[in-house]
Formats: sequence, C-alpha cells, structure tokens
Amino acid sequence: MHRFSRMHLSPVEAMRKLDAIDLEEKTRIAEGIALIAVIDHRRDYLAAGYSCMRDYCMGRLHMSEDQAFRRIQVARVGLEHPEIFECLADGRLGVTTAAELAPHVNAESASGLIAAAAFKSKDEIRSLVAERERSRVLASAPAGPSQVSDVESVSGSLAPAQVNMHIASCAPPAANDTAGSAALAQAGHARRGRVFSSGSGGHEVQLSITDEEHADLRQAQALLGHAVPSGDPAVIYARAMKHYVAHLEKRRLGAKPASATSVRTVGGRGIPKPLRRFVWERDGGRCAFMSTDSHRCESTRRLEVDHIQPVALGGETKPENLRLLCRAHNQFEAERVLGKERVHTRRELATRERARGKAAAEASAARAKARKAVR
Repeated sequence: MHRFSRMHLSPVEAMRKLDAIDLEEKTRIAEGIALIAVIDHRRDYLAAGYSCMRDYCMGRLHMSEDQAFRRIQVARVGLEHPEIFECLADGRLGVTTAAELAPHVNAESASGLIAAAAFKSKDEIRSLVAERERSRVLASAPAGPSQVSDVESVSGSLAPAQVNMHIASCAPPAANDTAGSAALAQAGHARRGRVFSSGSGGHEVQLSITDEEHADLRQAQALLGHAVPSGDPAVIYARAMKHYVAHLEKRRLGAKPASATSVRTVGGRGIPKPLRRFVWERDGGRCAFMSTDSHRCESTRRLEVDHIQPVALGGETKPENLRLLCRAHNQFEAERVLGKERVHTRRELATRERARGKAAAEASAARAKARKAVR
C-alpha cells in the first residue's frame, strides 16, 4: 500500500478529511498571497537577487507566468483591502476569481463588490462587474445602445497571458495601489503582439500591424525579392532584427571591439562608450547583482552601468569599479550605500531640474512662435 492510499477510510471520514485539507489549503494560499503583498510592497525581492516580484515568483517559487500574475494582482489589491485575504481563506473567492475582481475594486466599491462576488464563478463575476458598470454609466448620464455595448465589451479584465507582464508585475506598486491595478489590467489593450513557444521547439510571433507598417513590409519584400523570393515575413523579420540589434548596440555601446587594453580610467561620472561596451560584454549583458545566497539577478532589461564605489565617495570610472545593474538594483544599491534620504533628495532635485528645463524649452518655443507670427 502506497503512502497516499486512503481506501481504508469510510466515506464519512474521507469527506471530513478532504473538507479539513481544503480549508487548510485555502488558508495557506491566502497567507502566501499576503506574504507576496508584503515582499512586493517592501521590495524585499531586490536583496534576494530578483529585479521584480514577477521574477521572484517565477524564479524562486517556480510559479508559471499566469500564476505569478494572478497572485501579484490579488496581493496588491489585498494590501489596500484585507477582506480579500479573508475571502480567499474561507473559500468565498478563489485566486482566479479574486484576480478577475481585483482591477475593479476601489475604495467606494470594495465592500459591496467583494460581498456580491462571494462563491461566484469567473463568468458570473464578469457579468456582475459589467452590470455595475452599466448602472454607473446610466446613472451618471443617459447612454445610447452603443455606449452600453462598449461597457459590456471592456468590463472583464484580460486573461493573465494577455497582459504585459513586465508592466503589470515588474513595476513597484503605486501609491494608490488599487487604481494602479486597474490601470495595469487594461494595459494589455495596447499590446499588438505576442510570442508563443511552438511545439517544434521554436517560437511563433503573432503581430497586428497598421496599414503604414504593412506598406513598409511590402516594400521590404520588394527590395529583398532577389534574396528572399518567397517574401516570407519570418525571414524578413529575422533579417530586420539582426540589423536593428546591431544598430542599437552601436548607438548605445559604440563600435566593436573593446578589449581590456583599449579601455582606461577616466575622471568624473561620464562613461565613454568603449568602456561601456567592455563592461557590457564582461557582464554578459545581464544584471550583475548577487544576493547573499549567491543568486545572481537574471534581468537583461533596463540595464545601467553602475559605479561599485560611488563617485561621490571617491570611486573611479575604471573597469574594476564598474558593473551592469538593472534599474531596480541600481536604485537599491544607491539607497543601501548612500542612504535612502540622500538618494530621494537627489532624485527629487533632478526631477525638478528636468521640469524647469522642459518649461524653459516650451517657453522659448512659444516666444519663437509668437515672433514668427508677428513677422
């Protein structure tokens, strides 16, 4: 008899044990999502070597992308409205139905909407949200049939796989977390492409392009008619990406090659492109942050060259004092070394300076336009 055999239990005992396990499982899930909310809010994942909460859930907890998205979405709303966790613990809401409800929960609707959603299916919650939205629109102003139809079409939140995960889960929670969740849930509407893993081992790209972009594709097919007689969009896409990546690398990192002997120490904060390319290639185009348990951050997005010992503390701009960090870990290290207060003050000053510069440029453009009108 294997250790999971329960055939010796009577029907009553089997159902009683299953009820107890089910309740315990729901309670543990609610507790786990509450902990996700805490780790996400405090950004504890940075010290563990992950650039965002999604990467932490997928890398350390081995969740799927959809599973991570749902839990993070529910956790962020639950931080503002803890009754969500209670509903998860006693089974009034499951993770999927809570994620469906989360984008529509705000300070005004929270208590009534959560209570009305108890023990409902995902489709029933979508209908509930659509009905409430329709009532709100009709109450605020008389709406024609087309307006009511629009409410029905956008009321349901997107399936997790349709949402841009780097927008939805990699950004830290906003000050008004509930409003942020609703905005993030609708961010997927702007996406026009998706990448799928195919059964053959490759990848499939699905794109929706404008008439202008289609015209560009047709022109590329015509110009490459001698090299790609079939006009296969996949081949043209592959060629275009190679050229574009090379262009981006050259613009950001300068021309190749950059060896250790060709880079030198320079003064100030500025990092010349040969030195930037050397650091990029040495670190493998990946964040070099290492946690205390030797987990290296795997982020390859929004990478910045960072001074290990800050220039403000006497650090030099030389290869051994430079490393690649993702933006999240660059800010995390700056706060750790220089102090949060100092970093936030400098960031605020830089934001104000940019705002002043923008205002001055707009004023100058307005004066130039006025002079031109007078002439």
